[in-house]
Amino acid sequence: MENRREAEITVAIIFRTILMLLVLVFLYLIREILALLFIALIIVSVIDPVVDWLQDKKIPRFLGIWIVYLFLLTLFGVLFAFIIPLIASQFDEFSNRLPEYLQGIQVYLKAISDYFSSQNIAFDPNQITNQISQALTAFSNNIISTTFGIFSGFISFIAVLSLVFYMTVRKDGIKNFIVFITPDQYKNYAAELVIRIKNRMGGWMRGQLMVMLLVFALDFIGLSIIGVPFALVLAIIAGLLEIVPYVGPIIGAIPGIILGFIISPLTGILAALIYFVVQQFESNVFLPQVMKRTVGLNPIVVILSLLVGFKLGGVLGVILSVPLATVFNVFVEDFFKEKK
Repeated sequence: MENRREAEITVAIIFRTILMLLVLVFLYLIREILALLFIALIIVSVIDPVVDWLQDKKIPRFLGIWIVYLFLLTLFGVLFAFIIPLIASQFDEFSNRLPEYLQGIQVYLKAISDYFSSQNIAFDPNQITNQISQALTAFSNNIISTTFGIFSGFISFIAVLSLVFYMTVRKDGIKNFIVFITPDQYKNYAAELVIRIKNRMGGWMRGQLMVMLLVFALDFIGLSIIGVPFALVLAIIAGLLEIVPYVGPIIGAIPGIILGFIISPLTGILAALIYFVVQQFESNVFLPQVMKRTVGLNPIVVILSLLVGFKLGGVLGVILSVPLATVFNVFVEDFFKEKK
C-alpha cells in the first residue's frame, strides 16, 4: 500500500514537472507576444492616472482615453513634421560628406600607423578605412529592409495601442481581472500588488522619458555650440539610447566624439567633455531624483538583467529588462518581508 502511494506521488511529481516545462516552452515560443503585452502594460501604467483624472472631472472614461490618444498622436505628429525633414537633410548631407570624413579618419589612422611602425607593430590603416566604408555602404543598402521593419513595427504599434485601449477602458480593469482569477485568501494581496507594480512601472516610464528628453536637449545644445555636424541626429541617438542603462550612454556618445575629432582634435575633446558632463549630471543629479525613488534597483541587478535580457530577447530584451526586473523586485521584497 505504501509503495503504491509512493508510486502515485512520483507520477504526480513527474506529471507536474513535465507540465511546467511545457508551459515554459510555450511561454518562450510566444515571447514576442508577451513582450508586446508587457509594453502595453507599461503604457497603461503611464496613461491610466491621466484617464482617471479626466474621469474625476466628469469626462466619460471612453472619451478620456480618446482625448489622451489624440493628444499624444498630435504631439508626435507635430514633432515628426518638424524633425523628420531635418533628419533627412542631415542624412543627405552626411552621405555627400562621407568621403571627406573617411579621409579625415584615414589621417588619424596614418598617425597611429606611424607610431606603431616606430614600435615595430604591424598596422594597416587602409584595411580599417575600407572596413568602415563597407559598413557604411551596407547600412545604406539596408534602408529598404529597414523600411519593411518599420512597417512591421507599425503593425505591432497598432496592436499595442489596441491592447492599451481595452486595458484602460474600464477603471482598474487589470487589477479587477487579477483579483478575479486569484483565490479568495490572496485577493487583498493581489489588489495591493497590482497597484504597487503599476506605480513602479508608471514611475519608471515617466522618469525614463524625462531622462531621454533631458539628454537629447543638453547634447543637442552642447554639440551645436561647438560646431559638431548633425547635432540633431546625434542628440536623438544619445537620447534614445538612454533607455539602456550604463551601456546606452557610452554607445550614444561614440558617433559624436568621432565626428568631433574628424573636424579637429579640440572639437573632439570638447564633444567628449560635453557627453561626459551631461552623463554625470544625469547619473548623479537628475536620475536619482527621478528614477531611483520609484524603481529602486541595485546597479548589479540592473546589469545582470541587461545581460539576461540581451541573451533571451536581443535589443527588445535589453529595453524591457529593467521594467521586468522592477516587477520581479516587487515579488522579492514581499518574499523577504514574509520571511521576517
